[in-house]
Amino acid sequence: MKHSIRIALLLACLLPLAALADNVSDYLQGQSISLGASYSQGTFKMNNGTNSSSQLTDNGRATLILDYTSPEHVLGKMGMKYGDAVLGLNFGGSFSQQNTSFQLNPQSSAIIGQDLGSKVTGDYLAGAPFLYLRLGPLYPDTDSYWLFGYGLGAALYHFSGNPIFYTQTGNTITATSGPISSTAKLFLYQTWRWQFHYGNWDMLFTGRSISGRKINGYNTSYEDYGLGIAYNFHF
Repeated sequence: MKHSIRIALLLACLLPLAALADNVSDYLQGQSISLGASYSQGTFKMNNGTNSSSQLTDNGRATLILDYTSPEHVLGKMGMKYGDAVLGLNFGGSFSQQNTSFQLNPQSSAIIGQDLGSKVTGDYLAGAPFLYLRLGPLYPDTDSYWLFGYGLGAALYHFSGNPIFYTQTGNTITATSGPISSTAKLFLYQTWRWQFHYGNWDMLFTGRSISGRKINGYNTSYEDYGLGIAYNFHF
């Protein structure tokens, strides 16, 4: 009888801890839309694989965060002293715009572009399965957690503008400018994310890359890296 009472008391003590461990999982069972702002830098690149290329950047700017996240699917779970380490999978979607108007050339900085009158603008709608490691809850009785992950999918991307192409022939570099454009086409999409979540808020460091396709004979890509804050709307 005494042993039964002790076991019952032990289970009663463990129930609140189990509830805490489930706070994050319960929170991630639904879908969400994230809306926020980020400071990011985007870079647009075209090269023909031999001697001609063009790169433009936006030199860093404020951008909109508009993301979709599906419910979480738990692939593996390991209990820790505080919370759990969870290997998870979801589907993420994102919409973003490109506004690269500062030209990078072979004899200038690889990060900060120059205003030479060239510009390429565009936007993309991307989606990808997202595999991640989640650690939490970080604080008792909250849905706080760290998350680190990678996604591989596809992006519907279009752009237009007038970049400057630099062509090297021997020791001579020639600069030429001309219009380019591409209707919406599917590109390879990759995304990386480091995230701290608390309540309905996220602090995010993200990297995104669009590549894997030739336009007018040029390998074409766009990538951006940003740090931002977003609010989650659950449904």
